[in-house]
Amino acid sequence: MTNKTNSIIKIIAGAVAAVLLLGILVVLIQINASLKAQDDTSVATRATDDDVDIVVAYDDESANGDTDEPAVTTAADAVTPEVTTTTVATTAEPETTTEATTSAAATTTTAQTTTAATTTTAPTTSNATSSSNSNYSSATGDFTMDTSGITDIEIDWYSGSVTVIPYSGTTIQVSETSSSTISSSNVLYYTVNKYGELKINFNSSNRFSNAGISKDLTVYIPSSMCLDELSIEATSADIVISDAQGTLTVRDLSVETTSGNSTIKGITATEMSADATSGSISISSCTISSELDIEITSGSATVALPSGTGYTLEYETTSGTVTASGSSLKGEGRITVGTGNLKIDVETTSGNITITN
Repeated sequence: MTNKTNSIIKIIAGAVAAVLLLGILVVLIQINASLKAQDDTSVATRATDDDVDIVVAYDDESANGDTDEPAVTTAADAVTPEVTTTTVATTAEPETTTEATTSAAATTTTAQTTTAATTTTAPTTSNATSSSNSNYSSATGDFTMDTSGITDIEIDWYSGSVTVIPYSGTTIQVSETSSSTISSSNVLYYTVNKYGELKINFNSSNRFSNAGISKDLTVYIPSSMCLDELSIEATSADIVISDAQGTLTVRDLSVETTSGNSTIKGITATEMSADATSGSISISSCTISSELDIEITSGSATVALPSGTGYTLEYETTSGTVTASGSSLKGEGRITVGTGNLKIDVETTSGNITITN
C-alpha cells in the first residue's frame, strides 16, 4: 500500500512540476515577445527621427543653395518633391511680377520718349505719316518747323524748281506744288537727325524714280537764322535763292544744277560754291568774306560783287573765256584786284564766266 501510494505521489509531483515548467516557459516567451516589440518600436522611432533629421538637413542645404548632395536626395525622396515644388513656385511669382512691372515701365518710357521726339523735332505735316527714333525723325508732305536746333539744310530735288526765300517769320515753312496730281510715292520726304540737319528730298525713294512728275518746292527761312550749311542739288530743275523779303546768313552755301539754272541774290556767306552742267549761274548782291568757287561745263556764269570788293582770281578754261576787271582771260592764271582779300576760283570747260564789281 505504501509503495503504491508513493508511486502516485511521484506521478502527481511530476505532473505539477511539468505544469509549472510549462507556465514558466509561456511567461518567458511572453516577456521575450514584449521586449522584442519594444525594440522594434524604438528602432522605428529612431528611423523616423533620422528621416526627419535628414529632411531638415536637406531643407537647410537647399536654403543655402547647396542641392548637390546625393545621400540627402536619396533619403528625402518622399519629401523632396513637395519642398522643391513649393520653393520654386514661391520664387517664380515675384520674378514674374517684377518682369511684368519692368516691361510696363519700359513701354511707358518708350511712349513718352516718342511723344517728346515728335513734339520737339517733327513738325506738323499736311499729309502722309511721320516716324521718329533717338537718331532722327522723318515725315512727308508740306510742313512748318521750329528753327530750334536746326544748323544745316540740305535739299535734293529733281524736275521743277527750288526757291529759297529769307523772310521775317520765326519758323521754317516748306511746301510743294505741281500741275499734276502728287501721288503718295512722290510726295516730298524730309528728315531731321540728332545733329540738327534738315534734309528735304524729292520723294522717299530714289529721287530719279519720279514717274515723270515735275514739282516746285518753296522754302521760307527766317532771316534771323545763321545756318552752318545750306546745300541744294537739283537735276532738271532751277534753283532760286532770293532776297525779296530779307537776307540770309550762311557759313557755307553750295548749289549744284544739272540741266538747270541757279540764281543767288542777297546772301551773306563765309564760303560759297556754284556748279552747273548745261545751265547758267547768276550771283549778285552777296557778301562773301572768304572764298567763292564756280565751275561750269557748258553754260555761263555772271558774278556781280559789291562795289570796291578786292579779290584774287585763279582761273582755268578749256574752250571758254573768263572776263574780270575788264580783261579777257584764257587758259590758266591768276590776277589780283584791289586788296585781293576774297579768293575766287573759277573753272570752265565750254562756257563763259564774267566777274564785275
